[in-house]
Amino acid sequence: MLPSFFRDTVTRLRAGTRESRGSVIPDWSNPDELAIPNCSLQPATTSLSQDGRVLGISDGQTLYAPANADILAGDRISFDGKTYEVDGDPRDWRSASGGLDHLTINLRRHTG
Repeated sequence: MLPSFFRDTVTRLRAGTRESRGSVIPDWSNPDELAIPNCSLQPATTSLSQDGRVLGISDGQTLYAPANADILAGDRISFDGKTYEVDGDPRDWRSASGGLDHLTINLRRHTG
């Protein structure tokens, strides 16, 4: 059972697919959207990169979501006007009694 402070509602975006040159590729022109309540989005990492040409910022967040949340690697998460990429597979977080309590999902966003 998630704590009562899990009050964020995020929007999961999932790409459709299309064929290009014989390959099936993601199509983000009209993603499937799903609101997922009872989440908590928390800051994780941030970094600044400058290679002499471009100044960029990488913003990492950790999303804590209900155990049954339909979120997969490759999806995107929209929250508070920002869109993040799901970075890797969602991970199961087990309670002290061994049952599945919630999912932990690494998110990233690059600007610049």
